[in-house]
Parts: sequence; structure tokens; C-alpha cells
Amino acid sequence: MPLATAAFSTFGSPAAVRPAPRIRASRGLHCNRASSGLARTTARMCIHLSSATTPKAVTQRASFPRATAGSHPTAAVTAGSHWFTAASSALSSQPVRGGAVAAGEGLAAADEVPDDTKAKSAAATYDDAIVVNKAGDGPVDFESIRKYTVATFAQVLVMTWLTLALDRAFIGSKVPLVYQKTIVGVWFLFNALRSRVFSPLEAKRPKMADEKNAIAERKRPSWMPPPLAFPIIWSTIALLRAASAVLIFTTAGTLNSPALLALIVHLAVGDTWNYINNVEKRLGTAVLGVGAVTLSVYNVVFQFYRVLPTAGFLIAPSAVWISVAAFLVYSIWKINPGADGELELLLPRQ
Repeated sequence: MPLATAAFSTFGSPAAVRPAPRIRASRGLHCNRASSGLARTTARMCIHLSSATTPKAVTQRASFPRATAGSHPTAAVTAGSHWFTAASSALSSQPVRGGAVAAGEGLAAADEVPDDTKAKSAAATYDDAIVVNKAGDGPVDFESIRKYTVATFAQVLVMTWLTLALDRAFIGSKVPLVYQKTIVGVWFLFNALRSRVFSPLEAKRPKMADEKNAIAERKRPSWMPPPLAFPIIWSTIALLRAASAVLIFTTAGTLNSPALLALIVHLAVGDTWNYINNVEKRLGTAVLGVGAVTLSVYNVVFQFYRVLPTAGFLIAPSAVWISVAAFLVYSIWKINPGADGELELLLPRQ
């Protein structure tokens, strides 16, 4: 019997409420008897699932709220209409199987689960969602990885092209060598301080004024140098990079040198790391990024030393300082777990 017909025949109209008929159960159809009388208006309805499409007949039972002995006849109709509205809404989303409306197994299971259990399950699901969101434990963000890679290569290409263009300008020119070395020194000093202008990313470095806010966002190890030390150290390293680059140019007689290309790559990788750490603030990915920066600076020292040992020793403090900075980045990552107590994953997550 369709649900709407069963509900109507059970209660009739508000003016005349008839007792629910006694229904006999048959094979493949499980029904419950509806009580008669306004004092006991609880009725049980049945929904038949065809045995041809399901291994077992699934029974969906729903009860009307009890009415008191003194209830008005329309109370039963009101209760029944409320139940019918809820049941129709629930069943409207269920598939039709074998010509009969199939009650969702989830709907039947929900009736049998205690309310407190359902509340705990919902709370656990919500908490899990929050943990996933805070820990970033989602799919790997390959789009960000592609962005980092493309941006780094693009910056290397631009800086290399400009450096080789400068080298071509020197060839055959009558510019004295002392002026050429000055120009090369200024060029690499500018790159050591502002190479990020060639990066497609917003590779900004932290400012002194923002350091208090940064400390509030992330805990720092007790051995971290004071904020004032960073601009002094980086300015000194920039001068050492420029001076060592001039030595390489003077020794090789050209800017088209693998050693200077290694320096350009190192600067580009460092700018990409600045974007990851200072703009995106991805602590886990910053650990991987600073590892790449460290490897690139050791390659610079090696390449410079091959051309001229003095140049290698001159730029070596850059490798020492970046090694300290790498350990600092790692320490900050370790002491700043997420709200769930888990460390941020190393690979970027969506």
C-alpha cells in the first residue's frame, strides 16, 4: 500500500478518525498492527522492499506520538501528518527498487541508534574534520609544487640572460677592466640584496617592524639570534658574495662561468623559500625548502673554490650562516605543532 494511502486510511479526515485496520502479514511483507482508539493512537506503518532485489526484506517502522485519553481527535491527525511529512521527506531521497520505495538502510539504522551515540558520532566527525583542516593532512598540493618549480626556473633564466647580456657588452668594449669589475660587483651586490625582484613570486623577507607579530605567531628557540642581528649578517654576506663574484669574473675572464651560474641558482632557490616561509607560512614545506637552499649554497662554495680557492673561502661564511638558519627553521617547525598536536607535513597540502 502506498505510504500516502496508508496514512490517510489510518486517520481519515480530521472530522472523522477511524480506527486503523488490523493488517495481516504475508510472505515478503512485514507489518505491525496499528492500535485503535483515540487514547492509544500510536500506529505503525510498513514499507515493503521487494525480495527480488534485496536478499532480506528491510522493514522501516515509525511510531506516532501517543495521545492522552483526553486528547482532541485532531491531535492524532496532527501527529500523523507530522510523521508523514518527515517520512515522505526522508523517503523522497531513496531509490525505487522493484516497483516499491526502498527505505534507506541509513534511515533505519538511525532509528535504532541511541541519541547520545549519534551526538557523539557527529561530534567525532566534526572534530576529525577540524583536525584534517588544521594539520593540512589533505592531498598533496601539486599545483604549489609546480608553481615553486616554474618560478625558480623562470628567475634563473631571467638573471642568467641579464648576466650574459652584460658579459657580451664587455666583449670587444674599451671599458677598462677596473670599471668592468666595478660593474660586476654592483650587479652581484644588487642580486645578493634584491634578487627577489626577478622572481614571479612575492618573495619578500621579514621586516624588523613585523618581528614581534611573527614571534607571536610562531614560537622561537631560546638560542635564536636577536632580530637586529639578521640584517647585519645578511648585509655582510651580500658584500662577500659580490666580492667573491668579482674574483671569479677576474680569474675566468668572463661572466659565462658555471660558478656564477651556481650563485644565480642559489639566489633563486632562496627567493622561492622566502615565499614559502614568509608569505605562505608553510612551516613543513619551509623545512624542505631550506634544505634545498643549503645544498645550493654548498654547491656555490664548491664551484667557487674550483675556480679560485680564495673566492671559495670568501663566500664560505654564507654557507655557515645558512646552515645555522636551516637548523633554526627546523627547530621552529618542531616546536610549533598544529592545534591537533601534530607537526605540519613537509609536502604542501591542499
